[in-house]
Amino acid sequence: MVFVVAGEFVHAIVPLPVPASIWGLILLLGALWTRVIKLSQIEDVANFFLIIIPVLFVVPAVGVLEIFGDIAYVWPAMLLVIILTYFAAMVSTGWLAEFMIWWKDRKQKARKK
Repeated sequence: MVFVVAGEFVHAIVPLPVPASIWGLILLLGALWTRVIKLSQIEDVANFFLIIIPVLFVVPAVGVLEIFGDIAYVWPAMLLVIILTYFAAMVSTGWLAEFMIWWKDRKQKARKK
């Protein structure tokens, strides 16, 4: 909750079109990266959210079904954008994972020397 509130604070101060929730996640990432917060301190809550995440998508899905008549004429374009961004996210996630593995191996080799 501290990072949610901090994200709201940063959003109020910084004149960028970035949502407060994203600011909170960036601050949390920074705290994890600098080891101000340990992963074990937030692991239980993170696992809980991973368990309930399908439930969190029910409301937006119902909302889309309610307005489907209004957006029916653009659904092919929307579907194309969804598919393209899905694959872009998959590729970029794969590249990032590969880079992180390479970086970790590089650091371990440097320690051994």
